[in-house]
Amino acid sequence: MFDFFNWTNLFYLIGLILAGVATLMASKYKMMMKEIGDVAKTLEESYADGKLSAKEKKKIMKEVLDVLKSVINLKWKIF
Repeated sequence: MFDFFNWTNLFYLIGLILAGVATLMASKYKMMMKEIGDVAKTLEESYADGKLSAKEKKKIMKEVLDVLKSVINLKWKIF
């Protein structure tokens, strides 16, 4: 029975625990990460021509506010 308790199995167990924690964190912050991805996509599309119009600024601000809403929603379930 004590053959099972060695350094290799200990590191394997630590890896499994870290993977589980990372999975739980990813599911918790999934909406926020989606919103951040939307902001990055919007910024990339807006700066494609090298200039930023007023309409594009409003679109970027809306996306940033969506990110802020998802961050607030993580802590407090307001929305």
